[in-house]
Amino acid sequence: MTAWIFARSISRPVQERLRRPPGAQFGARVLAVFEDVCDLVTQDCDVVALVLPRIGDGPLNIVLDGAQGLFAGVRPGAPVTLEGTRLRIDGVGVDLGKATVWEPRPDWEVLQSRRAAIVAHLPLLRSLCLRHAPDDSLFSLLGTPLPDDGHAGTILSTAREATEALKEGWAGHSERLHEGVAKLAGLGSGLTPAGDDFLAGVMLWAWLVHPTPVPFCQAIAKVAVPRTTILSAAFLRTAARGESGVPWHVLLEALGDASTNKQAANILAALQEILACGATSGADSLAGFLCCPSL
Repeated sequence: MTAWIFARSISRPVQERLRRPPGAQFGARVLAVFEDVCDLVTQDCDVVALVLPRIGDGPLNIVLDGAQGLFAGVRPGAPVTLEGTRLRIDGVGVDLGKATVWEPRPDWEVLQSRRAAIVAHLPLLRSLCLRHAPDDSLFSLLGTPLPDDGHAGTILSTAREATEALKEGWAGHSERLHEGVAKLAGLGSGLTPAGDDFLAGVMLWAWLVHPTPVPFCQAIAKVAVPRTTILSAAFLRTAARGESGVPWHVLLEALGDASTNKQAANILAALQEILACGATSGADSLAGFLCCPSL
């Protein structure tokens, strides 16, 4: 018996990905299941994330009108079918027909016009990040001494060397860009390794200030995607297209807003939403974003 759940919203790229001509086949399976997320992977290695409202909108997400426990019976590897606007996954059905389409690309043109205000607020953002970020994130690259030994020290040392290569890659040295990205891609553990999250932050900063963000980000994705996990590769592709989740939209808006006397509070609130993403994923992406102004 299938339990049908309505989707509240769907990312615009995901909607486009699921739109099929009559008679076209849709092949997908369950990649991974968590308390609030069920990740699907298509036959083309695209990822679609079914998420509960607590997670909210993101470039890979379909937000469901469901409660915790919805994915309790879903098995990794289970097949996924698509019939019109209905997804069926291991006893859970998702009706996409009434979902609001959400745009994951911030308005980069507007944000670029506010670049001066954003740059002026970076010292505040950096200070808040150093105060609130997890100790085991890549924020150690922003100036604190690296650990003397151990696995964490090796990761941070590699990331610092890679960042030096990215500095030259940012300026147009393609071989050094390739070298830096290759060292960061897949660096760390988990479904989205720290080095990949760092690269995602680099690409978001590039969309804001790099003179040619499209080829720069495409070059990063080309090197990084084959070197990491399916899920992390999907997030890298979204960052290369200039897409991000709601918390990044809010942070960028807060950084560029010079009209409020609650600036620090607004930036901190947005920052904490990003830091809540994964164990260190949000922090590592912020480290990449904040390391870039010196590139």
